[in-house]
Amino acid sequence: MVVPNCLTFKSIHRRWSRDRKYKQAGATAWLPSTSYTPGPSMSISNNPTEVLLQIFHNAVAVSSLQLGSGTAVAFPISQVCRRWRHIALDSPALWDDVRFSSAVYKRSTTMLDEVLSRSGTRPLRVVFSYCEPFQGRQMVDFAPFFHKMVEVCHRFWAIYAMMPRYAMLELSATLGHRIFPLLVHLHLVQNDYLTPAAVTFENAPSLSVVHLENITFCRNRNRSARIALQSQFEDIAAPVMDRIHKLTIIRSPTPIFEPNPVHYPIKIALRSLTLDKMDRTFGLLQFFTTFHMPHLQHIEINMESSKSRFSSQFRRALVSPAIYPALRSAKFTAFSFAHITPEFCHALPALEALVLVDIEPSPLLRLLRADASLCPALHEFSMDGLLRRR
Repeated sequence: MVVPNCLTFKSIHRRWSRDRKYKQAGATAWLPSTSYTPGPSMSISNNPTEVLLQIFHNAVAVSSLQLGSGTAVAFPISQVCRRWRHIALDSPALWDDVRFSSAVYKRSTTMLDEVLSRSGTRPLRVVFSYCEPFQGRQMVDFAPFFHKMVEVCHRFWAIYAMMPRYAMLELSATLGHRIFPLLVHLHLVQNDYLTPAAVTFENAPSLSVVHLENITFCRNRNRSARIALQSQFEDIAAPVMDRIHKLTIIRSPTPIFEPNPVHYPIKIALRSLTLDKMDRTFGLLQFFTTFHMPHLQHIEINMESSKSRFSSQFRRALVSPAIYPALRSAKFTAFSFAHITPEFCHALPALEALVLVDIEPSPLLRLLRADASLCPALHEFSMDGLLRRR
């Protein structure tokens, strides 16, 4: 099995205390000592060129390199980089400013081009990460970088993107409709409080793990925002939803479905479902009745407000026949089970573990203890951190 390379492009500044110590102690604080043994990784931030050159001279065994903002200078790097498997560039400027001297082509190449060329045909795990508040709220042009990624998108094994809205839209416009034959893991986070961007990755036949946070996942990015919002889950179902095994949705907009009577409900292979930080406008009942999930084994739902309305929708969805025949574990936060019925428990024949957090007093526990036929496989449950056994 080939271990995927990891090309990480980060811009979140998380080393402010270390940089402050560096400024106080001077550049010599970062020079390798005589007893220094190079480890499997290296992180470099805010160093002058002469310090970098000395570090590279002693970094023969380094397999990972990270450059921080402030080192955007052109300097030659030796052939030791062929051992690297993980490279993190802390500033978009470094993607072009750090260059390799090439005797073969008699010209210098950028670090990104050199890494991609030396990675051969291996699968790639790519991380796009940028946070405006830590970069003085400067808008970075990601277009040249995304267009360069088009050439190797057929090698993407996993994509992790945590960027503001404008960068997410640019990512979708450039890469959204490309073919990703190897893409298995997709993690999208819009790290601002603006309207969720509409992002599409419809040509990913191997996609099985999806994590969405403040993102509208749709099939056609050219649609209007209103239409894209109304059909986001229906569009997911068409290209990739039937192959997704794990789905996590955090702070997503309200899904509004337009059911297709020919393929309704949609049968999907989902095994793990997490709905976190949902507000009262989330169409929970419509979500559960649109998709048939016979293989679902774990469900976790966290509601932020309007407990009674949210819980009533969930109960109405659960009493539908054969909704969750394989569900083994469940965790519910901020629910109201004041009007729970035995039908709710009959719909969970394989449930083994139940976790309740911030739950209002309800007859649920009394029902489970009084009638052994309700959730017959349940052997333990936790309520507000207290473990209870049946």
